Amino acid sequence: MSSNMPFSALILAGGQSSRMGQDKALLQLNGKSLLEHMQQLALDSGAAEVLISRNQPGFIADDESTQAQGPLTGILAALQHCSSTQLLVLPIDTPLLNPASLRQLLQHANGAAGYFANSPLPCVLPVNTGLSALISAQLQSGQRSVKALLSSLNAVALPAPITELLNTNTPTDWQQCLALVNHGSLYAQA
Repeated sequence: MSSNMPFSALILAGGQSSRMGQDKALLQLNGKSLLEHMQQLALDSGAAEVLISRNQPGFIADDESTQAQGPLTGILAALQHCSSTQLLVLPIDTPLLNPASLRQLLQHANGAAGYFANSPLPCVLPVNTGLSALISAQLQSGQRSVKALLSSLNAVALPAPITELLNTNTPTDWQQCLALVNHGSLYAQA
């Protein structure tokens, strides 16, 4: 399988943003909401479709029985809407990712599961009949970790880009992200 294999992208934007103090998806970056920015990133990476997990009207919502159990519930809910055999999962709070790195991750995964070392998200998942069952079983056992899912899928790890994985969970993180964007030093050491 090559990097030209069609894929769907899922943006995980259903968190509570409690550490940020406001909805991260609505933060502004270069005149766009973070949600719009991440949608464009997915399209620029080559996604055939972009799915959005967000517990609000008009988006893919978690199943009520699994709500508030983290990213796996968003992934599980989105799988029934996914039209490709591989899924690129993007957290809303990593706006410094770039399309070239994501295409490299997809190519490295080569139709299997893959992620960047030391960071379970973003990741690539193979969409097949067993994935939903695996996630459901993991959630039922109380295991909500994406890292555990990747381990059970024998996911391959790609060396991580330095600054691109800056996770913007707090106002301080967000200010650091904006400083990197405004000074054009996206690839400087975070």
